[in-house]
Amino acid sequence: MPMVFMAGGSGLSSPRAMILDLLASGCTQPITLVYGQRSAQELYYDAEFRALAARHPHFTYVPALSEAADSDGWDGARGFVHEAARAHFGGSFTGHKAYLCGPPPMIEACIGTLMQGRLFERDIYTEKFLSAADAQQARSPLFRTI
Repeated sequence: MPMVFMAGGSGLSSPRAMILDLLASGCTQPITLVYGQRSAQELYYDAEFRALAARHPHFTYVPALSEAADSDGWDGARGFVHEAARAHFGGSFTGHKAYLCGPPPMIEACIGTLMQGRLFERDIYTEKFLSAADAQQARSPLFRTI
């Protein structure tokens, strides 16, 4: 089953570890990483992911910048992770497994985009980074808390 990893901000460590493990173990399923940051300087492991994409034809790397200035020379995706994923997949996520890791607003936006693209709870896995203030807020109406 094709996998899409959606990471934002400092939420890259878990998806990176999973992707490296999948590639090292010989996984041949399509794997896509959509990774968002504000600027190109904040795209951690950018060179590594580009090299992995060049070596593994079933791995696709989609970096996206939410605050790229026109003068930066950035020719990649612009906007937030969920917007870059929607554009890359043409709005359809049917048949995928999705792994999301990042701040709560990014996770919520990605869940909404995935569900609009016909991917539902049983195929979406999340890891949110919560601050003390985040922990006091209400949980997502899209998923029940156990």
